[in-house]
Amino acid sequence: MKSRILIVDDEPAIRAMLCDFLESQFMIDSASQAEEALQLCSVNEYDLVISDINMPGMKGYELLSIIKSQHANTRTVLITAYNVDEYIRLARSHGICNIFSKTSPFNFTELLNLVNALVSRDIFGLNKYMDTGYSTLGKWVIKSSDAARETRQAVVEILPALHRDANEIKLVVDEIITNALYHAPHTPEGSRKYKSYQPISLTDEEAVSVEVGIDKHKVAISIMDRQGNLDKDRILYLIDRHINAEGIYDESGRGIYMSRIFSDRMIVNIDPGKRTEVIILFFLQAEKYKGFKPLYINQL
Repeated sequence: MKSRILIVDDEPAIRAMLCDFLESQFMIDSASQAEEALQLCSVNEYDLVISDINMPGMKGYELLSIIKSQHANTRTVLITAYNVDEYIRLARSHGICNIFSKTSPFNFTELLNLVNALVSRDIFGLNKYMDTGYSTLGKWVIKSSDAARETRQAVVEILPALHRDANEIKLVVDEIITNALYHAPHTPEGSRKYKSYQPISLTDEEAVSVEVGIDKHKVAISIMDRQGNLDKDRILYLIDRHINAEGIYDESGRGIYMSRIFSDRMIVNIDPGKRTEVIILFFLQAEKYKGFKPLYINQL
């Protein structure tokens, strides 16, 4: 049976565009305002609700917060053409982890990848976020600080020429791998098992997997740990603090924030207590999709 999706947007053209695009694969209903959406939710069970942020009357984040409180299994996505960073604090306070950006041109493939991942709950793996026919450039398993150093270098060297500064790309790769190595493993008491930047040797259960892939539009890097010690609320808290310059002296969170700033897209997938995957995307063409950066945090 097809998944059922509700689209809420007060702009008829946007609402029709989203409905037309998704209706071939999903059962689609639509609403022009929050009150109409809540009425539909009272009689239908939706797998996903996609709502614009700025609408007359109740705002999108308020609507999705109500829907989540009444329908725990319904996934939610905000959509906006405005600066996503300005809504991070509101998203955090309303328990919203996905904000899709309206770009020019509109990135239909990115929307479809997000929708498929959310409705299927099948969020892990680089292939979920790549175009059909993508190629794998390399895979690595890291079990020591020495292997981490070698992998970081190999990843940077294998990447094709990108419009990004090479130092920014290196910084992103370094930050995410370092976080997976030193921040993910915890003792049974809940404290970090390893000290940052000290030589370490990981157990098989603590090994970090890295994969690099490429399709016709972008390069992607996946870093996955087998701990699952991050959570969506913590990530939103850290991003929010750095966006608002409150976390400038914080010891944690800088890597996540910088990775989001210096990459074109950052996706965080979490299966609590089992695994965390951070996926970094770089478009091959500069300013391929003009617009603000989205927010993607998926937690099972």
